[in-house]
Amino acid sequence: MLASLLNQMLDILRQTFLQGDWISLLIAFGSIVIAALMMRRGTQIGSMTLLALVLFAIGGFLRGVFAGPTPEGGSVTGGRLAAQFESSLGVFMQMTAATLLAYFIAFMLLILVLFGAKSVFGR
Repeated sequence: MLASLLNQMLDILRQTFLQGDWISLLIAFGSIVIAALMMRRGTQIGSMTLLALVLFAIGGFLRGVFAGPTPEGGSVTGGRLAAQFESSLGVFMQMTAATLLAYFIAFMLLILVLFGAKSVFGR
């Protein structure tokens, strides 16, 4: 089970940070950088990882809302916001616990690396 979790985490790292498009990469790295810069102590890693994941989710949601015109030719309206929210919520609800844990671990490791670099260069 541990090996499958690690493999899934590595797949998520590859999909999110190596194979994603530039906007997804910008959203992911931006959320990680913000969390790492806000982190004051190493004991805050759990809350900062959750913050980074929430920022990543909000960024993905906003990207979907402002992605472009709808096929009907409409603009950003309440209907489009609601449809994007339902779509995003549906994707979240279909995620397994192992996938959520893998995202958490992947973001946590990257935040720790940036926090470590910030600590070393900040002295």
